[in-house]
Amino acid sequence: MSSEHSRRLHEAFTKQAAAFEDQHCNHVFTHDARWLFERLECRADDLLLDVAAGTGHAARELAGSVRAVVAVDVTAAMLVAGSKAAREQGIGNIVFQLGDATQLPFLDASFDVVVSRFALHHMEEPRRALAEMVRCLRPGGRIAVADMVAADDPALASAQNRLEQAREASHTGMLSVAELVSTFEGLGLTDILSETREIERPVEPWLEHAQTDPTVAEEIRRTLKAEIDGGAPTGMRALMKEGELHFLQTWAVVSARYRVGTIVG
Repeated sequence: MSSEHSRRLHEAFTKQAAAFEDQHCNHVFTHDARWLFERLECRADDLLLDVAAGTGHAARELAGSVRAVVAVDVTAAMLVAGSKAAREQGIGNIVFQLGDATQLPFLDASFDVVVSRFALHHMEEPRRALAEMVRCLRPGGRIAVADMVAADDPALASAQNRLEQAREASHTGMLSVAELVSTFEGLGLTDILSETREIERPVEPWLEHAQTDPTVAEEIRRTLKAEIDGGAPTGMRALMKEGELHFLQTWAVVSARYRVGTIVG
């Protein structure tokens, strides 16, 4: 990770740590995202790794289904908030650990299950991070990666990413589902499955969560409203609902199994 992007990540997520546990700003990620890993095959004796875990929403959601979880993130403030939330929930089988997703501090084949949730779009090298996740999987292990994804149309994807980057400087770029699946295939994964859902989001909590600069936030609102009025497509599919500005995101979870002993490609 470049030093400049590292600075952006630490700055963004240190100030956002509290918001990740705030249902007003983050209800869609805390309660409405449980479906993402519902089909993940977890066993009582599994060791699970949550990569770029943030405050450990996935780790806490899955902890009751496995022996133990390690939640790794590059921002200490996020881990502190997650550890506090785990204690308050009475969850005692999660270890919160500092670490970079592109240089995971674990030996090969250390975990039965690896997950990552809403993190790839903050990474400069998402394929490298995914390769690290696969490296840490035992043969036969399962991996599931959830993220918001870009449109298949490159022009719309570019427009989406421009608005996301304006909202929050740590956003690097969303991948499409096809790009995620292709990357999984290139890493030697099999039994690849994907599921997508359209998620309607109100604009104001989305901007508040990121603490977007007020001038930039107003420009984003204007751009989205212009789309509703027939202006240039943003890829965000803006709409008005009960007098409030909303937009649509596509969320995806791609899961697979690791059946080979080496990473391909």
